Amino acid sequence: MASEDVPLWMPVKLDYGGALGAAPLAVQAIATWAERSKNRLLRVAPQFGLAAHTRERFSTSLPGMAALYFANSVEAGQIVTSRFEALKAVAPQVNAMNTGDFRNTVRGQGVALVCFAGARNEFLHPLYCRNEEGSVRGNSDFKLLLTRVLQALSGGLPGQLLQEQLDLVSSMIHQLFLNTDQHGASDVDGRRYPVGVRGFVAKLSTISDVSEVVRIAGPDTQLKAYLSKASFAKTQDVHGTQAGSGAAPRPAGQPVRMLELSVFDSGPGMGLRWLAKKQGARCYDDFSPEEELEAVLDCFEKHATTKAAQDAGVGLYKAVKSMRSLNAFMTLRTGRTSLYQDFSSPSAQAFAPKPRSKKTIAVPRIAGTGYTICFKVN
Repeated sequence: MASEDVPLWMPVKLDYGGALGAAPLAVQAIATWAERSKNRLLRVAPQFGLAAHTRERFSTSLPGMAALYFANSVEAGQIVTSRFEALKAVAPQVNAMNTGDFRNTVRGQGVALVCFAGARNEFLHPLYCRNEEGSVRGNSDFKLLLTRVLQALSGGLPGQLLQEQLDLVSSMIHQLFLNTDQHGASDVDGRRYPVGVRGFVAKLSTISDVSEVVRIAGPDTQLKAYLSKASFAKTQDVHGTQAGSGAAPRPAGQPVRMLELSVFDSGPGMGLRWLAKKQGARCYDDFSPEEELEAVLDCFEKHATTKAAQDAGVGLYKAVKSMRSLNAFMTLRTGRTSLYQDFSSPSAQAFAPKPRSKKTIAVPRIAGTGYTICFKVN
């Protein structure tokens, strides 16, 4: 891809309501800009260079952290700051991630664990058992991690999350992060990216009425339908079975809590990674959007893998089983592919996602892969 000298302009106050997984998706978009921009100049409002609280507001948001990380320099009015100086504002959040101080990892109601390639704390302690690639912690550690993350999001939540749900969630996030660690940190030739991100984000939303559904879903009609069904339909158990044909609807005014989990990276993307292994593709120009979609779907088949290990190829398959058991709503954005699936649908017995756009299966290419899963926790 040819480099272009295109600055990135970002507002100091970032509002990404009305979209599922909007913050991780913004990180993927910023990584795409970094791939294409020659000088990687980030432009922000003059207040960034003048007021400490403004810098703090920007650098504690997930997209703000990513922008400061990928930029070579930051221009705030007449003040130009080097990448080294700008990243000092991100250091407290990365330290909070590494030490498990989850309440202070990101601004607002959420928890973020982001691994920045080349950083001293790239291999965050809650995610890795050693300071090296390939050392992702085991499933039991991820179960403990999810418990602590949920406690940071809302005190007492783990007590209302069924034990079976916790097992499913931790297994799902573990499998997705293993996949992003294996496939999102290096190019199709296996070379580690000198600059790149991969991570995990958790967010909790409360729905008390239809207006909250509209606020959370925005113009996303697919998500809006799922949230309405999950919030106002008859009570269902963890397997999606109705509590009984005579079960009463949820009492009016009783809030519903929806847990949103994202795993993302800035790697080559699922389709390119798969087709590089299978047919020697080197870039997205080497295959059609239709071939890419087929490749992405192939990745979720049991024992489908680009790895040589004997037990490889079951991670994404296991993650899909967990999504189905949780009645989750999933979005997947990778390369030129944008998909979704409502696993609460009675027909969702297999991985059969649909394109987010009704007009075309192809959307503008984006760096990396981002999964976001949303489901009810009470």
